[in-house]
Amino acid sequence: MPVVASFCMSLDGFVARPDNSVGPLFDWYEGGDVAVPMVGYPITFHVAEASAGYLRRHLAQAEHSAFVCGRTVFEYTHGWGGHPPGGGAAFVVTHRPPPADWPEEHLAPFTFCPDVATAIERAKAAGDGTVGVSGPSIARQCLNLGLLDELKIDLVPVFLGEGVRYFENLDAGKAELERSEVVAGDGVTHLSYRVRYRS
Repeated sequence: MPVVASFCMSLDGFVARPDNSVGPLFDWYEGGDVAVPMVGYPITFHVAEASAGYLRRHLAQAEHSAFVCGRTVFEYTHGWGGHPPGGGAAFVVTHRPPPADWPEEHLAPFTFCPDVATAIERAKAAGDGTVGVSGPSIARQCLNLGLLDELKIDLVPVFLGEGVRYFENLDAGKAELERSEVVAGDGVTHLSYRVRYRS
């Protein structure tokens, strides 16, 4: 079961602003006329034709998948209202207990794990599709541990100038990237890579 990280990223390497908001990085999701429903989450994107095929393939991978995220993403999205991306089992990497004041239905799909390796192991056992990874810190830890199989970047032609960098504190000597797909969209370029690790 492949472990896949997918992020929108600015040209200067940021995946979010300092307050964790994404600013213009998600604008392409509403930049066209082609409707693409999200798997497991009640929203529909409206993208340009070039992005629609790419997004459909990416979302098809997510069906029947499991999902791993960090505590920051989990809290910022408020647990996606109890509907994590992919619609399957979801795992949060954290040492803290679940939020005591959240509705039970927002917490029900989530299992809390003490570290990334445990979360990935449990996610692989829980689904029969891919394991989706959300949160730059979690993706970097997966790369550093040799656990990430695919890397997808939706490269948006903007400069954020500051914020949350994707590839900060990365052990870059371990991983090699093999390009598998490039799609020129409208306001975004979709890049896909297979990850190989040096022994």
